[in-house]
Amino acid sequence: MRGSVPGGAFSFLQDQVKTFADIVVHPTQEMLRHPAGAFFRGGPKWPHFGTQVYARHCWYRIPKPVDSHPHPCDGPVDIVDRGIWCGPISYHFGHMVADFGMRIAASSLLDETTPLVFSIWDDPNGEAPPFFWQIIDHLAIDRSRVLLVRKPMRFGRLLVLPQAERRFGSGPSRPHLRLMDAITAGEAYLDDALAAAGVTVFHPESADLHTQLRLYRRARCLIFSEGSALHALQLLGRVDAEIVILARRPWARMTAVALRPRVRRLRHIRAARGFIYGLLPSGHRQEPAGISVLDERRCISSLRALGIDIAPFWDPRVFAEHRDGDISAWIGHRLAFATHPRERHTIERRLRALSLRHVMPAISAVGGA
Repeated sequence: MRGSVPGGAFSFLQDQVKTFADIVVHPTQEMLRHPAGAFFRGGPKWPHFGTQVYARHCWYRIPKPVDSHPHPCDGPVDIVDRGIWCGPISYHFGHMVADFGMRIAASSLLDETTPLVFSIWDDPNGEAPPFFWQIIDHLAIDRSRVLLVRKPMRFGRLLVLPQAERRFGSGPSRPHLRLMDAITAGEAYLDDALAAAGVTVFHPESADLHTQLRLYRRARCLIFSEGSALHALQLLGRVDAEIVILARRPWARMTAVALRPRVRRLRHIRAARGFIYGLLPSGHRQEPAGISVLDERRCISSLRALGIDIAPFWDPRVFAEHRDGDISAWIGHRLAFATHPRERHTIERRLRALSLRHVMPAISAVGGA
């Protein structure tokens, strides 16, 4: 059985939506940012769960489920006639967009009234983060359509669309980009204003999502420090801008597959000369929570190639003071919450490798393992 989709440019959704009958949807039960098994547990108890792929949360080019069967529930279950499953709510912006936000836009177009279903933790006082509601507003969705599952609910019919994009998978399809373009059409930030004469420094975490996206659509060149803020671009269709990413992670090029089809040009600057990290309780490197060390010469020369000359305003001694202060603060935090006995040794070894041994005396004044 298939849901109904308005005709026109997005009639392709008619061929993608699937409907399941008599499905229990659970609150979020587990959420792991770096899974060693289950990435997410909770949400719908899909039929034939072990072999179900289409409706589950998947990664990779060939979709592989990375979620787990929800734990059974005790007690009464609320009855709901119909809903559209969109995914769990994450309190991390990047994961909310890249992992769990890639069903929302298309699902909102299946019809105008069916609730959009999201799981959240079983906490009567828990609320979705502000950026979640900003995403809903950006996609022109009436907030009253959002149904947050805080306790088990049984749906007579539960519709679901495939993920438009998957982490570590292929880029967005052309129909999906057309869909994202149409959702943002007519907004003030769509007009092609002249690029700023200078560089505007902007901290995305200090502004709401609408302000971020309006700026991104108006700019001709956007320079990002590699991080979660990049995922906001996945909420847009095509962006007539060159995207420059100051790459600080030595092991990956974040969001490149998702961004290339969207933008006029994408380039990376190897902004970091090294990386300092601690350890997980298992003893493995915890690189995603590490701190990168800027390669100032490479950054200055690369930015100059873009027509941005910061050399006249750059004082290496002042930079070094800021760098060492940031590293010391990071070390203090790591050692205060160390979960492995070799945390201190690992940090000291990375400092020596980067010729930053002069920062090491500050470590002895900080407690921790």
